[in-house]
Amino acid sequence: MAKVLVINQDLFQQLVTFEETIAIVEQAFTRFYQQRSIVFPAVRHPIEEHNGIFSIKSSYLIDDSSVGLKTGGFWKNNSKIGKTNHQSTMLLLNPETGEPVCLMDANYLTGIRTGAAGAVAAKYLARQNSRTVSLIGAGVQARTQLEGLTHLFSIEKVTVVSHTEESSRKLAEEIRQKGIAAEHSVSPRQAVEQSDIVITTTPSFSPVIKTSWLTDGTHINAIGSDTKGKREIEMDRMPDKVVCDYWEQSSSLGELQNQVTRKVLYGELGEITSGEKPGRQSASEMTLFDSTGISVQDLSVAAFAYRKAMDLKKGVYVEL
Repeated sequence: MAKVLVINQDLFQQLVTFEETIAIVEQAFTRFYQQRSIVFPAVRHPIEEHNGIFSIKSSYLIDDSSVGLKTGGFWKNNSKIGKTNHQSTMLLLNPETGEPVCLMDANYLTGIRTGAAGAVAAKYLARQNSRTVSLIGAGVQARTQLEGLTHLFSIEKVTVVSHTEESSRKLAEEIRQKGIAAEHSVSPRQAVEQSDIVITTTPSFSPVIKTSWLTDGTHINAIGSDTKGKREIEMDRMPDKVVCDYWEQSSSLGELQNQVTRKVLYGELGEITSGEKPGRQSASEMTLFDSTGISVQDLSVAAFAYRKAMDLKKGVYVEL
């Protein structure tokens, strides 16, 4: 029988800091570009009778000899019953035998690794003196994206836009309580026109902003599009640099689907973090990063948490 270590969300939060996650995710992008990890084809399909989207992402880390998968997806009706719409569980396997070795909650993991990816992208693509941020969307990802930025930038003002005024007001108040000036707006255009960094985190299937609204030098983190047909941004003005996490996913599931060709793509983020290509090269460049979420991000953070739990003798073992 396999002996499996179970790590719940509370323990995971004790094991991994946001700063550590940013460093781990940046390294994961670099190693993926350097072919030191393998991403297996993602599964993402609707389950219409339950208003859900089922997902599996899996990968293998060559340097760490780690293999695993994350499963879950997006379940739209969950918010009506007090549950998180995004649901994720991570499973790590013994790479030599295929036996399960660790099961962990991945809701918090998904949030911080995506927030970390946005922070890494902004580190290389946004202006270093960026101070103002627009959040299009007011859910979990809006919060983690902003938190990631605060570890790397001195954010002074945030404008929040959401499909409901109540949610945008609530998030703006949360941000003010952290000592950052924040306001809510009902106009996406007015919000993005005055921002150094724009972050879209909606599940929209129709554009909520246009690139023609943005001023020179703006950086966009496009986070919400992760399924066929989703689209948050109308690229009626092509950014000077378009970067993605993984072209095979971004071109079919992400913001780039039906909008950007491989020829137009500047590169994948790992090409920049590895030093193969430069990031931002002038203050006037408009840059865009499309994040679909690749499994090496999840697995790299999960493997770190697993090793740390083992070292600290934390978690609960169950026998299957």
